[in-house]
Amino acid sequence: MIRKTIQKLLVKSGLARPETWLKQSLGVETSYAGVEVTPASALASSTVAACVRLLSESVASLPLHVYRRGDKGKERAPEHPLYSILHDRPNPYMTSFNWRALMVSHVALHGNSYNVIERDSGGRVSALWPLDPACVIVKNAGGALVYEAWIGGERRTFEYSEVLHVRGPSLDGITGLSVIKIAKQGIGLDLAMTQHGASLFKNGARPGVVLKHPESLSGKTQTQLLDNFAAKFAGALNSGKPFLLEGGLDVQVLGFSSDDAQFLQSRQFSVQEICRFFRVSPHLVGDPSRLAYASSEAEFNAFLTHTLAPWLRNLESEMNVSLLPDRTEFLIEFDPNGMARGSLAERYAAYQKGLAGPNPWLTVADVRAAENLPFLPGTDQLPTAKEVSHVAA
Repeated sequence: MIRKTIQKLLVKSGLARPETWLKQSLGVETSYAGVEVTPASALASSTVAACVRLLSESVASLPLHVYRRGDKGKERAPEHPLYSILHDRPNPYMTSFNWRALMVSHVALHGNSYNVIERDSGGRVSALWPLDPACVIVKNAGGALVYEAWIGGERRTFEYSEVLHVRGPSLDGITGLSVIKIAKQGIGLDLAMTQHGASLFKNGARPGVVLKHPESLSGKTQTQLLDNFAAKFAGALNSGKPFLLEGGLDVQVLGFSSDDAQFLQSRQFSVQEICRFFRVSPHLVGDPSRLAYASSEAEFNAFLTHTLAPWLRNLESEMNVSLLPDRTEFLIEFDPNGMARGSLAERYAAYQKGLAGPNPWLTVADVRAAENLPFLPGTDQLPTAKEVSHVAA
């Protein structure tokens, strides 16, 4: 009776199959397609790799500044100790671009990004050290969150205030959900189709080659004939070489099956499905057939608004709370205008309308704030009718 009870408990907990919970602890997910999906193996999918690279490099390309709030708006604060850390070099071995790209990649693949906050003797942030998300466990210790990390084979424990933790979408508010885990079926299918396509064409010949002989051949003769044919015909180096047929031998190349004929169509569907999980338009990751908006410009603006903006707000919120916990007059923000450098003329034309239109609604101070320029005294008044006519002229 006791043995049966223990067996039931083991089955229920998963300990009866150690390979199952071991894979789960390592972040290994097995899809219905029979392919094991991990954050590392998922990058073998060109769509996953393109989505992660698009998100990470887009965020890393934007300028990141520390600003000082004021009565007339905000201005950059390069004298703040955090400015050079966030804008230039978070630690002696990484640039700000590489550090931010790594953070976004960790959140996109693992659901979480962890950075140990190093402080000097005065309590000021002196460096940010990224951790491998696969080696970090978040625990509740007496009502306080702590982070257990394995660094160089040694277990280290960090308090909540010692870690900059950026989460992806979450169900408990403590740890983020991995897109790879959520999308394991679509990613597994894409990996399986990639393997199928590679095996289908690995010999450099079309599938379905049939050798027809007018006579019945012995098993040994059949084997020799097939081996000889494969050695002379298969492979990229032998592609296009002539092959001599003797003894009434005939070669017939069969067409693709209905399943093979739909192979490319299935691959395209897989691209669309994975892009939905990352909230990225397929057009932005190299699928020109999937333009969701009337123009590429509208597609890019939708990416900025619906995809990139939530990423920036998430990163800004976590950095402000963890790196500026005292909530002083300083704040950390990205400069989204860094993505709009190509449309500088359009922005200036829009500012011109707001400043010199029939009913101006913009001040020079508003324009300077939109361009992340410091406030200048005397620029926060709407232009007079005389000034409007002068500017319009």
